Amino acid sequence: MDHKNYLNGNLNLKPILKITGSVSLVTLLAFSQKGVLQAEEIVMPTNSLLNVDPVNVGYKDTRAIANIAKTILKDHVNLLSELNEVKKDSKKAVYQLEDYIVTVYYDTNSGLGIKDVKLTIETKFTHERKNEQKIYANNDQNNSEIVDGVVNVYNIRIQIKDMDAPLIQFTADGVTIKDTDSFDIRDYFVVEDNVDADVNVIIEGEIEKSGNRLKAGEYQLTVKAQDASGNESSKNFTVTVEKTETSQSSTNYYNKNTDVSGYAGNSVVLNAAYSQLGRHQDCTALVSNSLAAAGVYFHGWPAEYFALGYTVSASEALPGDIIYYADGGSGLAHVAIYAGNGQAIHGGWYGYDTVVYSAYVGSGPVFIRVSN
Repeated sequence: MDHKNYLNGNLNLKPILKITGSVSLVTLLAFSQKGVLQAEEIVMPTNSLLNVDPVNVGYKDTRAIANIAKTILKDHVNLLSELNEVKKDSKKAVYQLEDYIVTVYYDTNSGLGIKDVKLTIETKFTHERKNEQKIYANNDQNNSEIVDGVVNVYNIRIQIKDMDAPLIQFTADGVTIKDTDSFDIRDYFVVEDNVDADVNVIIEGEIEKSGNRLKAGEYQLTVKAQDASGNESSKNFTVTVEKTETSQSSTNYYNKNTDVSGYAGNSVVLNAAYSQLGRHQDCTALVSNSLAAAGVYFHGWPAEYFALGYTVSASEALPGDIIYYADGGSGLAHVAIYAGNGQAIHGGWYGYDTVVYSAYVGSGPVFIRVSN
C-alpha cells in the first residue's frame, strides 16, 4: 500500500501537527477498512528532555511528577484540578486529570539523586484504545494540545530528595508510674523513616530522683529524630510519677525502736526476705519487713541498722544477718539480708526489684548480727 498517497487522501494531519512544533511521530498511521486509526509500528521515544534544570521531587512522590502535566496542559485544564489516582505500583503510576490520563514511569525504589523519567499524556478516549491503535510521539515542548489517538511522551529530569521527617509513634500520649518503678522512655516509642533505616534520636528532659526513688511529679520529655538528609521531627511525652503509699505493715516498724527483746531469730528473717523476692521496694523496706516478721520493728537509714546488734566477720556471718554497704554500687549506702554462700537478698535492685544477688558488691559487705 502507498501509505503517503493513502494518508494524503484520507487523513487530515492538521490536528496531529498541532501538538507542538517539536513533536516526533514514531509510528506510521493507517486506517483499517473499518476506519479505525491504527499504528503499524511502535518505537520507544528518544531521550529528548522537556527540562534542563531538574525538578525537585520527594522520595517516591509520583504525584509530584505527574503534576508537571498541569504545566504542559496549562491552557487546557484548570490548574486547581486534582490528580486522581487510577493505578499505581513500584514502576508506574497512572492519574486522571480532567479529560486526560497522565502516566509516570518511575522506579520508586531507585533511591535519591538525579533521575530521568518518562511521563505520558493522552486523552481518556486514547487511553481506552488498544496499544496497536495508538500513536506514540516524542515531545519536548510545554503547552501541548493532546489529540485523540496520540500519546504524547515526555522525558523529564528530576532530583529525588528526602523531604519527609522521621515519624515518631508513641504507644500512648503519656504514662503514669510509681516512684519505685524503673522507667525508660525508649520502651514507649518507635521511629520510622521513609528512606533511612537508622535515624539519630535525642531525648530531652529527665525524671528527677530522690535517693533511690523517682521524685513524684509530672515531667515533659521530648523525643527528637533526625534523618541523614537533615529532616527533623519531635514529639512530647508526659510522665507522671506517683508517690508510693506506705503500706499498713510498714507503719508497724516505721520508727527508730531498737528493742530487739522479741527477736525470733535469723531463720525467720531469712524466710521473710525470700518471701519478698520480686517485690518493688527499696533496700531499707526489704530489711525492715524481714525484721518485722521476726518481731523487731525498726526502720531507718542504712547506717542506723548498726544499732540493732554488733558486727561479725565474713567467716562468722550467718544467713539472716543484716549486711551494710557504705556504697552499694550506685554511690549510696545500702543494706541487704545475707542468704549464705556469698549471696544476699537485695531490695532496690534493677529499678527497685527485690532479688538474690552477690553479697560482694560496691564497697563490700559489713555483716551485722541482731542480738537480744
